[in-house]
Amino acid sequence: MADYRKFEKIEDSEEEEEDRRNQLASLYREEQEEFRQEQEAVEGWLRRQEAAIRRAGDEPGGGGGKRPPSMDGLRGASPVQENSCRKVTKDERKVLAMLIVVSHFEEGMTNLDRHPQMLELIRHNRWLEEDPGTLEFLCRAHNHSMKIAGSNGSIREGRDESREGRPESEADARIRGMCFSGINTLAAPRGAGCTGGLLELVTQICTPETEKARELRLKWQKKEFAKDALFDSLFPDLKQYREESTESGWTEVWIFGGLIVLLLGVVIFLIYGPLSLMESPKSARNATINATNATHAVGAALGGGAGGESEE
Repeated sequence: MADYRKFEKIEDSEEEEEDRRNQLASLYREEQEEFRQEQEAVEGWLRRQEAAIRRAGDEPGGGGGKRPPSMDGLRGASPVQENSCRKVTKDERKVLAMLIVVSHFEEGMTNLDRHPQMLELIRHNRWLEEDPGTLEFLCRAHNHSMKIAGSNGSIREGRDESREGRPESEADARIRGMCFSGINTLAAPRGAGCTGGLLELVTQICTPETEKARELRLKWQKKEFAKDALFDSLFPDLKQYREESTESGWTEVWIFGGLIVLLLGVVIFLIYGPLSLMESPKSARNATINATNATHAVGAALGGGAGGESEE
C-alpha cells in the first residue's frame, strides 16, 4: 500500500512559505503606510519653512539675519556666488518629503537597506540630484528652523527677535532631524567626489571593499556630508574661497618649486663663482689649451669619418 505521508510535509512547507510571503507583504504595507503618514508631516513642515524663509527674505536685512564677515578682500577673492534656492512645486515638495522619510535613520542604525527606494526616487526625479538649489533649499530650511528656535526651545519669528512665540513641538524637532538625513543623502555624492551620483556612492559603501569605501561609509553613517553642506550654506564665501584655493594650489606649488631652484642656483654661484674667478692665469691657460685640443680632436674624427665615406 502506498505511503502518502511524505506529500503532507510538502503541503505544510508550501503553506509555511505562503504564510511568510503574506507576513512580508503585510509588513511592507505597514511600512508604506507609515511612510505616507511621515511624508504628509514632512511636507507640511517644508511648506512652513518655505513660507518662513520667504518672509525673512522680504524683511530689511534680506535673508532674515546678518551675513557672516565677507572674505572678498582676502587674496583678491572673486565676488561670492551663492547657490539659488529652488522654488519647489506642490508635487516636488511631496517627492522631496518622501526622500527625506526614506533617507532618515537614527544614530546606531542605517538607511542603506532602503537604498532601492532612494535610488528610485532619484532616477525618476533627476532634479533632486542635478539642481544644487534642491540641496540649498533643504539646508536653508534646516538652518532657518534652527535659527528661529530660541535657546529655551521657543520659536522667534518676525522683525522683533525678542518676541517669543509658541514652544517648538517634538514633532518639528524630529522632522528637522529627518531633514538632516535628507541633506546627507543629497550632499554625499558631491562630497565624496562621485561623478556617477548617488548610485555610484551607494554601490561603494553598501559593501565597502577598499579603505576609501570604508571611510566614505563611516562619513555617511556619521552624516558628515550633511554637516559640510550646512556649513557651506551658512558661509558660501568660505566655500568659494576654499574651492579657489584648491584650484590654484598646484600653480602655487610649481611657483614655489621654481623659486627654490632659482635660490639654489644663486647660492651655488655665490659659493663656487668667486673660486673660478680666482684661479691662476696658468690654470686658465691650461683649461683653454685642453678645450682647444678637444675641439681639434672632435673635428679630426669627424673629418676622418667623412673621408672614409668618400673613398668608399
